[in-house]
Amino acid sequence: MMASVAGHALELIAPGLYRFDTGYLRKNHTAVYLLVDQGQVAILDTGVPANVPGLLEVIEVLGCSADNVAYVIPTHVHLDHAGGAGALMQALPQARLGVHPSGADHMVDPSQLEVGVRALYGDAFFDREYTPVTAVAADRVEPLDDGRVLQIGGRTLEVVYTPGHAWHQLGLLDHDSGKFIAGDAFGAGYPGFGDEGAPFVVPVVPPPQFKPEAYRDTLARIVQSAPAQVAPAHFPLITEVASVAATLEAMLDAGIEATWAADSVDDLERRLQTVWYDWLTTGADWSAYIKAYGKDIWLTAEGMWLWREKQR
Repeated sequence: MMASVAGHALELIAPGLYRFDTGYLRKNHTAVYLLVDQGQVAILDTGVPANVPGLLEVIEVLGCSADNVAYVIPTHVHLDHAGGAGALMQALPQARLGVHPSGADHMVDPSQLEVGVRALYGDAFFDREYTPVTAVAADRVEPLDDGRVLQIGGRTLEVVYTPGHAWHQLGLLDHDSGKFIAGDAFGAGYPGFGDEGAPFVVPVVPPPQFKPEAYRDTLARIVQSAPAQVAPAHFPLITEVASVAATLEAMLDAGIEATWAADSVDDLERRLQTVWYDWLTTGADWSAYIKAYGKDIWLTAEGMWLWREKQR
């Protein structure tokens, strides 16, 4: 099932589970997932503030109303995943905001988050992509414990902590469909690279919370949960879960080796571009690769370089 909503694609990926292309930065870059069952809705990630009107339209297209939304759950509080949370919550009177405990304060008072994102991306990018960031009332925020099981209609969503990309990250396992909603815990991939079910993905580890051991543990935990598919925020579905996890871990190790060899963050970015390109199939276009993955690699270079400095 495909339906055009506010210029974006809404795709049924399992009974009652939909993927909404936010259009953030470009088509097929960032997804939000919606679980609908027995008249209840959970919105998993939110996109940026500009995505809120489209998401509200999507809810209506699916035959529901704002009152049917029980939970809004950002996988983590980075603004491409949680930037729309405050505005969504204002429009969804019955919803609770479920979030990792380490991210709850940032949802209630996003001022520190804004300062950090402006420092990383610059004011022009922040003002274009992320404003306005709206606070969520504290009494509507529900910290979610690891292993918590949420009921959405007759469906169960299990909360799984997935640190590595960020300490405040969690994933959601939909037991009925076997889909694991992973946010950024299982790399970033975009259509046109790799194979169906085993897309080319890169580890994305922004500053300031990258921890290699946590990232490796998260990959292992997701594999051990034995999902039928991993549904990442960026972007193709992953069926070959174990093999993609092994590749991600190998790419992470290669990235760490490059981090110790680099003499600057710019040098590290160039090294990562070259090192990870080698995992692509022969004949992959370099310029298309850089266009698709350049920002992710830049962000990872910043995160790995800061991690290296902390080790010293």
